[in-house]
Amino acid sequence: MRRKDRQVTDPQKIAEIFRTAECCRLGLVENGIAYIVPLSFGFVKENGKYTLYFHSSPKGRKIDLIRQNGVASFEIEANCGLKPGEQACDFSYYYQCVIGHGVVSVLTDDQEKLHALRCVMAHYTQREDWDVKPEALSAVACIRLEIEELSAKEYQPQK
Repeated sequence: MRRKDRQVTDPQKIAEIFRTAECCRLGLVENGIAYIVPLSFGFVKENGKYTLYFHSSPKGRKIDLIRQNGVASFEIEANCGLKPGEQACDFSYYYQCVIGHGVVSVLTDDQEKLHALRCVMAHYTQREDWDVKPEALSAVACIRLEIEELSAKEYQPQK
C-alpha cells in the first residue's frame, strides 16, 4: 500500500467499515476485461476471516462468470464525503474502504441459501430471524465470497 498513513489494520475499525457500508462492488473477469457489479450484501466473520453473501437472479452474466472462474474481487466503502477547499487542488474526498479477493461460488444447499439471505437482511435491518418462503428461496440465487486477502484504508476529517 503506497499511503501507509491511511492504512487501517485495527480489526475493530475494519469490522465497522463492513457494518456501515451500504453497497459492495463485486469484480469479476470476462475474457481479460473487468466486470464490476454493485450488490447488496451481508457478511459474517468467523475464525478471523470474513465471508460475504449476496443475493441475485439465478441467471445472467454475473452468475455465469462466477461459475466459470470461481474467483472474485470486491470493494466496499463507508463514510464518504467531499472535503472542500479554497482552490481546485485543495479539494479531496473522505472515505473508508476495504478491498480484497477470494473464492466465490453460487450456493445450492437451501440451508446455506437461507443463511446467506438472513446475513444480507441482518446487514440492512439488524434483524436475523427472517423467514423465507420455500418458493422465494428456490427463485433466488445466493452467492458466497470467502475472502482470502483484504486491505483497508481511510481518510477522515481530523477530530
